[in-house]
Amino acid sequence: MTAIHWVHAGPDAIDGVTYLRNAGADPVIWTRPDTHIAGLGGNHTTMDADAFARQLRPGDVVIAARPTDLGIARIAMQAGAHMAVAWHVSKGLRDVVSDAAEKGIAVLAEVGMAPGIDHLMARDLVNDYRAVAQQGDVLHFLSYGGGMPKYPDNFRHKFNASPLSLLNALASPVSWIENGKPARADFAFDAIRAFDLNLPVPERHQVYPHYDVTPYLEAYGFDPDWTIASAERGSIRLKGWDEGWARVFDHIRATGKDADALARLSQELWDEHPFQPGEADRVVLSVALRAEQNGKTRWHKEWILEASGGRKGFVRARLNSVMLALGALGLASGKIAPGLHIGPTDPDLIASWLIEIAEGARHAQRINHLRVEPETISPASA
Repeated sequence: MTAIHWVHAGPDAIDGVTYLRNAGADPVIWTRPDTHIAGLGGNHTTMDADAFARQLRPGDVVIAARPTDLGIARIAMQAGAHMAVAWHVSKGLRDVVSDAAEKGIAVLAEVGMAPGIDHLMARDLVNDYRAVAQQGDVLHFLSYGGGMPKYPDNFRHKFNASPLSLLNALASPVSWIENGKPARADFAFDAIRAFDLNLPVPERHQVYPHYDVTPYLEAYGFDPDWTIASAERGSIRLKGWDEGWARVFDHIRATGKDADALARLSQELWDEHPFQPGEADRVVLSVALRAEQNGKTRWHKEWILEASGGRKGFVRARLNSVMLALGALGLASGKIAPGLHIGPTDPDLIASWLIEIAEGARHAQRINHLRVEPETISPASA
């Protein structure tokens, strides 16, 4: 029987573990050192790499949420176990799992809130558009996601995890496609612009490119012959975020990617702007694809999602952990082919995962902008 191992689990894994148990799985929980997960119950023990390696069997599934878990990936590869990971595909991960397909091992990466849910939305839209694609179409693709406080202060942001990865991203060059050509900024915050979110009551936010978009166009199934006028993957923030973060931007511009300077800034922000236990966080995602002919839109669809946390926990943690649980179940059932994948590619699997995620959101909808009524689901408030 396939065993599912959740590695370095903390309180942020509770919703995913619960989802697995409700689905009939009994995951083995390896907790972080000195971590007590109140009310979790079941089979769990403090993580020990040697004990973990001894217990792992070929065909088992490993869930690893932390980007520092390359050591876990090595153990999984040696044991012949599949993996679901929440973090971005890095050169380090590619190197570790380079022979996964040859060994019959499936590795499902970028399975979280963002990256993760945004990949499902993008692939769903591309699959839908492909059926009606026409020669001469010019495409515009946008994908934004982000977490924020539901009740913001003047800083316009709070943290429920270390800010260091965000600061590293802000200190790195980014690229996107604009007017049919590659565009680039030395710092992502140099490309901040206003953005209107298509919720039932529209909201104005701010967005900026956060990830290089070109590698994802191939991953999402964009045909090499399609003409792309604009494409961007990035983060969405509260209106006024640029003003609240002006001091941070000045610091990064002055110090660049100096590791010590970023670490000190990260700790300072973590101390000054943490989410408090039980405080409500919020997640919003918007992924849209538009096709035009001769300057006129002929096809335009968008996925939108909004969800909030509160007394029962942070919504970002809930979405991340449920996505990882879905990934583990997909791997355990053999629905993911051997090799390294950025999220699932099977249309039926994508559709079923989107339904599961949407049911736990306050608002989720696929919008056809050329029709008046919603095209698909708009779940009731959760």
